[in-house]
Amino acid sequence: MTQLSLVTVPEPAQPTGIDLRCCSVDDLLDDLPDKPSLIIADPPWHYAQAPGHSANPDNHYDPMSDRDIAAVLDRAYDTMDRGRLALWCTWPKLDQWYQAKAANGWRWRYVSGGAWTKTGGSSTGFHWLGFSELALLYTKSTGLCTEWGALQNAHTSRRTRHSEKPVEWMAGWIERWTAPGDLVVDLFAGMAPVARACARTGRRYVGAEIDPDRYRQAVDLLAMDAPP
Repeated sequence: MTQLSLVTVPEPAQPTGIDLRCCSVDDLLDDLPDKPSLIIADPPWHYAQAPGHSANPDNHYDPMSDRDIAAVLDRAYDTMDRGRLALWCTWPKLDQWYQAKAANGWRWRYVSGGAWTKTGGSSTGFHWLGFSELALLYTKSTGLCTEWGALQNAHTSRRTRHSEKPVEWMAGWIERWTAPGDLVVDLFAGMAPVARACARTGRRYVGAEIDPDRYRQAVDLLAMDAPP
């Protein structure tokens, strides 16, 4: 009997200047090619009160404790001379997050925040349904203010895959807060919308996604997002 070999689709090449890696955050921070101007973090938050159905983050990723997230972001602080940290968070996590970062000797300086309003699909909640998500903005060093231009701290768009953040809004962050050729670091890449935003705006990117299946999906999405 003839055995047929399995045919696998080769991994597509990543766009020029984009370096999405299947690795841990620690490995990424050990091997950055340059000092970043912007760090974006969408951490795997742990929710003690999460319901026991598909909305439970445990069904999608391995959560981290708030203190472990604070420790990672504190380590990331040392990779940068001056710049910004954009941290995705949710309303139920705010008080716990404030306590965790205070206990960790937090060095980033909070300056502002924004919110993404999600349309379409369903949502979960405990006191009301969660149809918005926060982006908290921190800085290292001073003199980072820029003219506001057309960039708003509120964005409305349809939700897509689980936990995937809006590429268009983050592309605006990147254009406003970095210069062409600057390095953007993506600590918890997921489906890598930040990588797509960097490819569209001509910024260098390096990011980490530890899950091999999610990493491969992200690389495929990058290839499909490339201009013809």
